[in-house]
Amino acid sequence: MARGSLVAVSGLFGGLAAVAALAVSAERRNESPWRPINATSHWIHGRRAGSQSRLDLAHTGTGFVTHMLASFWWALPFSAMVGRSARPTPQRVLAAAVGTTVLAALVDYGLVPKRLTPGWELALPKSDLAAAYVAMGIGLALGASLHGAAVARGQEHPPA
Repeated sequence: MARGSLVAVSGLFGGLAAVAALAVSAERRNESPWRPINATSHWIHGRRAGSQSRLDLAHTGTGFVTHMLASFWWALPFSAMVGRSARPTPQRVLAAAVGTTVLAALVDYGLVPKRLTPGWELALPKSDLAAAYVAMGIGLALGASLHGAAVARGQEHPPA
Protein backbone atom coordinates (compact mmCIF):
# COMPACT_ATOMS: atom_id res chain seq x y z
CA MET A 1 0.00 0.00 0.00
CA ALA A 2 1.31 3.47 -0.81
CA ARG A 3 2.04 4.65 2.74
CA GLY A 4 1.68 8.41 2.16
CA SER A 5 -1.67 8.21 0.44
CA LEU A 6 -2.95 5.73 3.05
CA VAL A 7 -1.99 8.18 5.81
CA ALA A 8 -3.67 11.04 3.96
CA VAL A 9 -6.92 9.22 3.19
CA SER A 10 -7.29 7.44 6.53
CA GLY A 11 -6.29 10.58 8.47
CA LEU A 12 -8.83 12.66 6.56
CA PHE A 13 -11.66 10.18 7.12
CA GLY A 14 -10.70 9.58 10.75
CA GLY A 15 -10.51 13.29 11.52
CA LEU A 16 -13.78 14.18 9.81
CA ALA A 17 -15.60 11.26 11.45
CA ALA A 18 -14.47 12.42 14.89
CA VAL A 19 -15.58 16.00 14.14
CA ALA A 20 -18.99 14.70 13.04
CA ALA A 21 -19.35 12.63 16.23
CA LEU A 22 -18.37 15.62 18.38
CA ALA A 23 -20.87 17.89 16.61
CA VAL A 24 -23.68 15.33 16.96
CA SER A 25 -22.84 14.84 20.64
CA ALA A 26 -22.95 18.59 21.26
CA GLU A 27 -26.24 19.01 19.44
CA ARG A 28 -27.77 16.09 21.35
CA ARG A 29 -26.97 18.06 24.51
CA ASN A 30 -28.50 21.25 23.06
CA GLU A 31 -25.08 22.81 22.71
CA SER A 32 -23.46 24.45 19.72
CA PRO A 33 -21.83 21.91 17.38
CA TRP A 34 -18.81 24.23 17.27
CA ARG A 35 -18.01 24.02 21.00
CA PRO A 36 -16.01 20.76 20.96
CA ILE A 37 -13.88 21.80 17.99
CA ASN A 38 -13.46 25.30 19.47
CA ALA A 39 -12.30 23.59 22.67
CA THR A 40 -9.40 22.05 20.74
CA SER A 41 -7.96 25.56 20.44
CA HIS A 42 -7.45 25.59 24.24
CA TRP A 43 -3.72 25.12 23.74
CA ILE A 44 -3.71 28.77 22.55
CA HIS A 45 -6.83 30.31 24.12
CA GLY A 46 -6.95 28.48 27.45
CA ARG A 47 -9.93 26.80 29.08
CA ARG A 48 -12.37 29.48 27.90
CA ALA A 49 -12.09 28.01 24.39
CA GLY A 50 -14.42 25.21 25.52
CA SER A 51 -17.23 27.67 26.19
CA GLN A 52 -17.05 29.38 22.79
CA SER A 53 -20.21 28.51 20.88
CA ARG A 54 -19.90 30.45 17.67
CA LEU A 55 -18.03 29.63 14.49
CA ASP A 56 -14.94 31.83 14.22
CA LEU A 57 -11.48 31.65 12.76
CA ALA A 58 -9.60 32.06 16.04
CA HIS A 59 -11.28 29.14 17.81
CA THR A 60 -12.97 26.97 15.18
CA GLY A 61 -10.26 27.43 12.55
CA THR A 62 -7.45 26.78 15.01
CA GLY A 63 -9.31 23.88 16.62
CA PHE A 64 -10.16 22.26 13.30
CA VAL A 65 -6.64 22.56 11.88
CA THR A 66 -5.13 21.29 15.15
CA HIS A 67 -7.54 18.36 15.20
CA MET A 68 -6.92 17.43 11.57
CA LEU A 69 -3.14 17.58 12.00
CA ALA A 70 -3.50 15.28 15.01
CA SER A 71 -5.67 12.96 12.92
CA PHE A 72 -2.98 12.72 10.26
CA TRP A 73 -0.46 12.10 13.05
CA TRP A 74 -2.56 9.18 14.35
CA ALA A 75 -2.90 7.87 10.81
CA LEU A 76 0.88 7.21 10.86
CA PRO A 77 0.80 4.41 13.47
CA PHE A 78 -2.46 3.19 11.93
CA SER A 79 -0.71 2.88 8.57
CA ALA A 80 2.21 1.06 10.18
CA MET A 81 -0.18 -1.38 11.88
CA VAL A 82 -2.05 -2.01 8.62
CA GLY A 83 1.23 -2.93 6.96
CA ARG A 84 2.43 -2.81 3.39
CA SER A 85 -0.09 -5.16 1.79
CA ALA A 86 -1.93 -3.61 -1.17
CA ARG A 87 -5.15 -5.25 0.10
CA PRO A 88 -4.93 -5.76 3.86
CA THR A 89 -7.54 -8.05 5.36
CA PRO A 90 -10.56 -6.42 6.98
CA GLN A 91 -9.48 -8.01 10.27
CA ARG A 92 -6.08 -6.34 10.04
CA VAL A 93 -7.63 -2.96 9.23
CA LEU A 94 -10.10 -3.31 12.11
CA ALA A 95 -7.37 -4.36 14.54
CA ALA A 96 -5.21 -1.42 13.45
CA ALA A 97 -8.14 0.98 13.87
CA VAL A 98 -8.95 -0.32 17.35
CA GLY A 99 -5.28 -0.30 18.36
CA THR A 100 -4.75 3.23 17.06
CA THR A 101 -7.82 4.69 18.75
CA VAL A 102 -7.01 3.06 22.08
CA LEU A 103 -3.44 4.35 21.81
CA ALA A 104 -4.68 7.83 20.86
CA ALA A 105 -7.09 8.00 23.80
CA LEU A 106 -4.44 6.78 26.25
CA VAL A 107 -1.86 9.26 24.98
CA ASP A 108 -4.30 12.17 24.59
CA TYR A 109 -5.86 11.85 28.03
CA GLY A 110 -3.29 9.90 30.01
CA LEU A 111 0.20 10.91 28.95
CA VAL A 112 0.35 14.37 27.44
CA PRO A 113 0.16 17.54 29.54
CA LYS A 114 -3.37 18.92 30.00
CA ARG A 115 -2.57 21.84 27.67
CA LEU A 116 -1.95 19.38 24.80
CA THR A 117 -5.10 17.25 25.12
CA PRO A 118 -7.80 17.53 22.45
CA GLY A 119 -9.73 19.67 24.94
CA TRP A 120 -13.08 18.06 24.16
CA GLU A 121 -13.70 17.53 27.88
CA LEU A 122 -14.07 21.32 28.16
CA ALA A 123 -17.23 21.13 26.04
CA LEU A 124 -18.61 17.61 26.48
CA PRO A 125 -18.85 14.96 29.20
CA LYS A 126 -16.25 12.20 29.12
CA SER A 127 -18.81 9.65 27.93
CA ASP A 128 -19.11 11.59 24.66
CA LEU A 129 -15.35 11.58 24.15
CA ALA A 130 -15.40 7.83 23.70
CA ALA A 131 -17.85 8.25 20.81
CA ALA A 132 -15.40 10.59 19.09
CA TYR A 133 -12.61 8.02 19.37
CA VAL A 134 -14.88 5.24 18.09
CA ALA A 135 -15.84 7.46 15.15
CA MET A 136 -12.17 8.17 14.49
CA GLY A 137 -11.48 4.43 14.38
CA ILE A 138 -14.35 3.86 11.98
CA GLY A 139 -13.08 6.69 9.80
CA LEU A 140 -9.54 5.31 9.77
CA ALA A 141 -10.85 1.90 8.73
CA LEU A 142 -13.17 3.35 6.09
CA GLY A 143 -10.34 5.44 4.66
CA ALA A 144 -8.07 2.41 4.48
CA SER A 145 -10.79 0.35 2.81
CA LEU A 146 -11.45 3.05 0.19
CA HIS A 147 -7.72 3.48 -0.35
CA GLY A 148 -7.25 -0.28 -0.80
CA ALA A 149 -10.14 -0.45 -3.27
CA ALA A 150 -8.69 2.44 -5.29
CA VAL A 151 -5.25 0.81 -5.34
CA ALA A 152 -6.81 -2.47 -6.47
CA ARG A 153 -8.55 -0.65 -9.34
CA GLY A 154 -5.16 0.71 -10.37
CA GLN A 155 -5.89 4.34 -9.62
CA GLU A 156 -2.72 6.26 -8.99
CA HIS A 157 -4.36 8.54 -6.42
CA PRO A 158 -7.33 7.19 -4.47
CA PRO A 159 -10.31 9.49 -4.12
CA ALA A 160 -10.55 11.44 -0.87
